[in-house]
Amino acid sequence: HGFTVPSMHTDIDTLQKNMGALADAANKIGAKYVVLPSLPDDHRKTLDDYKRSADEFNKIGAEALKNGIRFAYHNHGYGLVHKDGKMPLDIILDGTDPKLVFLELDLYWTTAGGANPIELLKKHSGRYKMMHVKDMKQKVHFSGDGGDASQWIALFPFMTSAGDGILDLSNII
Repeated sequence: HGFTVPSMHTDIDTLQKNMGALADAANKIGAKYVVLPSLPDDHRKTLDDYKRSADEFNKIGAEALKNGIRFAYHNHGYGLVHKDGKMPLDIILDGTDPKLVFLELDLYWTTAGGANPIELLKKHSGRYKMMHVKDMKQKVHFSGDGGDASQWIALFPFMTSAGDGILDLSNII
């Protein structure tokens, strides 16, 4: 059908322990990026956890590059609420090498987390290589910081197909 597969999602353990096999699979299907779709809960409880994650992302990115692919992180709604004056996602971006760690911007979860996708794209120009495009029926935010699954589940009914909602997709894209 002429499909191409520019990226594939996987888990943190595979990225840390099985990069060779993952890269082989990615290369076979033509994927340029292997993407971590979310940080496990225990990797994002404190700002220090985010710093450790940034360090780990640099290692994963270096290993991916050695294996002929690139590593990216797909944000969700957590990590966007400022803690002690810092946005956790910025800790990841500021603490990672732009040549080793890229991003996939999720428009829905970014907006639900209270961040502005356009501002993130401008602030971190060149880091975002992919976009997960979905729309919102109405503008909604998490009841808290977006850090637990119950907050995500509560927002699923507000998700809609791209172009059927309120996000200014043409301006964002």
